[in-house]
Amino acid sequence: MKPSHIFLLVSIILVHFSCDEPSKVGLIHNTVLSFSGDFQQPFTIDMDGLKAMPVQSVLGKDKDEQTYEFQGVWLRDLIQKAGIEFGTGLKGKNQSQYILTEASDGYKSVFSLPEIDPEFSGKQILVAYARAGEPLGEGVGPFRIIVPEENLHARWVRQLVSVKLVKIE
Repeated sequence: MKPSHIFLLVSIILVHFSCDEPSKVGLIHNTVLSFSGDFQQPFTIDMDGLKAMPVQSVLGKDKDEQTYEFQGVWLRDLIQKAGIEFGTGLKGKNQSQYILTEASDGYKSVFSLPEIDPEFSGKQILVAYARAGEPLGEGVGPFRIIVPEENLHARWVRQLVSVKLVKIE
């Protein structure tokens, strides 16, 4: 193969892979998180919408056993935006509702409403969009549930796409 052909082939490959990066960034910013089900005010929110809300941070150990600072928005604040009352408003029939979180691959996890309310549980559950100030990596983000108090990560839902309110009748 001639050197000019090798140069052309390498150039095409480099252009192909360098063009792939912006599309990943575009996917992160175009991904929406939906709040649906039995919410009074269902809504969707994208990365820009989350970043416009007050930024919260928690420390948590990731799968590599390293402690990181995660940035995002409290799940409680997002659920309140959908019409749920917490604190003294979370009583009676509201106690028998739960939140079903779902990842893009269909993985699901459940939280009771009192678990999400720090007045009941003392927990703060984060919808994270960054780890150590950087966007969550491919296969993890753009959104992820972080529950710092939990030792096992079964409910640290990666690639979060849906938060659904379910009423038990």
